[in-house]
Amino acid sequence: MNGPVRLAVDLGTTHTVAVVRRGDEPPRPLLFDGTPLLASGVCVDAAGGVHSGRDAQRLAAGEPHRFEPHPKRRVDDGTVLLGDRELPVVQLLAVTLRRVAAEAATAGVHPAGGTVLTCPADWGTPRRDLLRAAATAAGLGPVRLLDEPIAAATYCVRVLGRQVPPGGTLAVFDFGGGTLDVAVVRNEPAVGGVGGLRVLATGGLDDLGGLDVDEALVAHLGHLVAVRDPQLWQRLSRPVTAADRRDRLAFRSEVRAAKEMLSRASAAPVTVPGRDDPMHLTREELDRIAGPLVDRAVDETRRVLQLAGVDPARLVGLLLVGGASRMPLVASRLHARLGVAPSVPEQPELPVAFGALHHTPSTDGAAPSTAAPAAPHPVQAGPPTAGPVTSGPAGSWPGTPQAGGRPTPPPGGHRPPRRRWRGRAVAAVAAAVAVTLAAGIGLTNGWLLDQFTGVGDGGGPGDTDLFGGLLGDGDNGGTGDTAGGLTEVHQVTLPAGTGGSSVTVAGDLAVYAAVAVGGTTVTAVPADGGDPAWTATVDVEPTEVRLTAVGGLLVVDAVDSATDGGDDMRVVLDAADGTVRWKRSWQDRTDVVRLGTDVIVEIKDGIFDNAVARIDLTTGKQRWRRDAPDDDLLVLDASRIRAATRWTGTEGDEDAGVLPAAGYGLRDNRHAAPDRVVELSEGSGRGFVLDTGDGDPIASGDLPLDHDAWTVYEGLAIGKLSDEASPGRAVLAAYDLDGFTLTWEVPLPAGDTIELVKPCGARLVCAAVDGGTYRTIAVDIGTGDEKWNRPTAFGFEDNWYAVPGGLVFGDQTFGTVDDFYLLDDAGAEITAADDTRSAAAVTDGRVVVLGHRIDTASRTAVPQVSVWDAATGRRTAPVDVGVDLATSRVTHAVVGGDTVAVVTADHQVRVLSVTGPG
Repeated sequence: MNGPVRLAVDLGTTHTVAVVRRGDEPPRPLLFDGTPLLASGVCVDAAGGVHSGRDAQRLAAGEPHRFEPHPKRRVDDGTVLLGDRELPVVQLLAVTLRRVAAEAATAGVHPAGGTVLTCPADWGTPRRDLLRAAATAAGLGPVRLLDEPIAAATYCVRVLGRQVPPGGTLAVFDFGGGTLDVAVVRNEPAVGGVGGLRVLATGGLDDLGGLDVDEALVAHLGHLVAVRDPQLWQRLSRPVTAADRRDRLAFRSEVRAAKEMLSRASAAPVTVPGRDDPMHLTREELDRIAGPLVDRAVDETRRVLQLAGVDPARLVGLLLVGGASRMPLVASRLHARLGVAPSVPEQPELPVAFGALHHTPSTDGAAPSTAAPAAPHPVQAGPPTAGPVTSGPAGSWPGTPQAGGRPTPPPGGHRPPRRRWRGRAVAAVAAAVAVTLAAGIGLTNGWLLDQFTGVGDGGGPGDTDLFGGLLGDGDNGGTGDTAGGLTEVHQVTLPAGTGGSSVTVAGDLAVYAAVAVGGTTVTAVPADGGDPAWTATVDVEPTEVRLTAVGGLLVVDAVDSATDGGDDMRVVLDAADGTVRWKRSWQDRTDVVRLGTDVIVEIKDGIFDNAVARIDLTTGKQRWRRDAPDDDLLVLDASRIRAATRWTGTEGDEDAGVLPAAGYGLRDNRHAAPDRVVELSEGSGRGFVLDTGDGDPIASGDLPLDHDAWTVYEGLAIGKLSDEASPGRAVLAAYDLDGFTLTWEVPLPAGDTIELVKPCGARLVCAAVDGGTYRTIAVDIGTGDEKWNRPTAFGFEDNWYAVPGGLVFGDQTFGTVDDFYLLDDAGAEITAADDTRSAAAVTDGRVVVLGHRIDTASRTAVPQVSVWDAATGRRTAPVDVGVDLATSRVTHAVVGGDTVAVVTADHQVRVLSVTGPG
């Protein structure tokens, strides 16, 4: 297509936007039902008629099985079943594009021969050909395809007038309704007449978008509704009738509208169908609930910049597009993490389409004309609520090539593997919100507190049952026998102005840390009572602090320390007197196993600088370092290095290595071999057994496992086969590390994925499986035979911690195991799940359980702690550790020997002594 561009179409996952240009008139967006956003969903009615946009959404309210809300996401499926009709994906895409063509014709623009259609930069030839076929079927004629980040960058250059010198780079953060796409675009210098904008690197998250934020908010508000009116929430969450489905859609629409209002206001009302009194959602609640999702998006942006080898400080601009970018939290967290003030359009859905209209292949990288067309809407430079900018020292960005170092990745649009959570982020966060609510978020909402005491409706006999059933009954809702006691030894109120805080147990001492401006105070108190043994001040000011006892040492890990340029830092103290031994940057380092007072760490500095090293914790000096043999990109929780673990209690365990706790105090009943760790190179399909004494390989061989889901246990490397080794089918496999030979395989049904692999018993390994059914399977490590199989709900983030005689099994989205069960060796329940309790620490068969009771006099939920025996379900009587879940919920908990230590949200430290259970 060489003629003038008259129509540009951004076919999105959730919404489609089109911009037209008629003659010499300024470009303008097409309107669909009065809005520039055309819903991309398609619905087939009972007669076979196909509908798009708002009509499709209305029909879907009564017949959701006939509706596909995101046809673009089905691009690889061939056909889609809607009701009783199977439609080709190309036809679904053509329905939306046909609507665009019709509206363009109504606006006086005939699109044939003059249309640009945008698509993701990583789409290959088959997907692009399908999109062209859909455009032809829609009557658009031959179209030119343009990568979405190039279109957005063109908007920056040609519409906003942003100067991008030759060699300069832009980052495009496209946060849409269904997906996140991140790209780095460079203005290539003209060589031989060829130059212009080119994509250096792309990445993204297929399971993260504005819809996920909406679902998390629905879950948060839904649990408030459920406390007062369980039948209403049952109707809204699991609709049966057409009226139920309409009310459900109305509620979700209210939540989405409230979220959008919170981009401009501090509070927004939410009308609940079936109730006269509205609820209220605040900006603070939105930020708290959306925070983990936004953090994933920011982390992905940082990762793509690393892949491109671009220091954020050298970016010419960071453009935010896509409707979900409206949330002020997005811009502020990107600004705080990267040190770059984003450009945020007032209507972030439009820049890709406007940029596509202005893009010309021969001049896409040219400097903008002095007569550049006016922007169709104002752009805000920098986040409206940006926090302080933190950045590391010059040259410290992990992916930035230094003089004499490795070159940047070659051009060509490199795309790292898409990152995702186990299960759709929507469900994971919704489950986390339910847990968070049980931990106190939302309990200060006046609407909810009124419901506790029946204010306005005279109460009623159901209120007492409501407290006992939905909100706990004072004994953590358990079913086991109460045995043993829990006595408070210390209660310490940390100073006003404390930021982060943490606690641990170090032998006969309980140690707590309090972050303040300019430094962190660490205090040790005797676990059996008495005055502080010592107090020390450490020169770090982190956003989060964590304490770990290692032999006679105390390790202080400081996340994003403001006194250290925003780096993660590690400080080691003498546990006897608090003397600081050393301090150094601990950026992009993860502890793998502790060997006495040494630690094996995995270093993940980017695509080129992955390594493993052994560090002496008494001095901070490196004993050895082994650089990764291959340039594998590590993402999320992926790991190249695993400890070679074995079941606790086997001969020689007194010299074994210690695995670091997950979260703050969650430990498996395993030790690690002191003389070896295992390295996996997914890219080459090779594995290496490394000597912990010098880091040299002892043995190597074929090990085609996935970085994301593997473990080393009892002489076997067990995990999901890589996509190269088993394309199209998830397979759990075990390799004997003596000869790197395949021991057994467990193929799973088509469509299933393996999300987590961990030991779950003396001779068992478990895998969390995500697919048509969501389940955890336990497999005998000697034979590969399935021993038990436990179904779980969609969105349940299966995790488990093995203990002698059983398993603590539940939903771990964040730092606690929620809705947990105690299981025996055969996978049978010792106790049933209860969504009012969480396991915060597991050590040596003891479980610290967080729960609460309702004080009806004060109308508050009082946080409690108890200690359970994981093998029997027997537990201590619960102890109050605060006055109100809304302000004093437990944030960290550890157990060591007979000492339990917790710290609460209002910075109260509680140290307790355990007698029993057991």
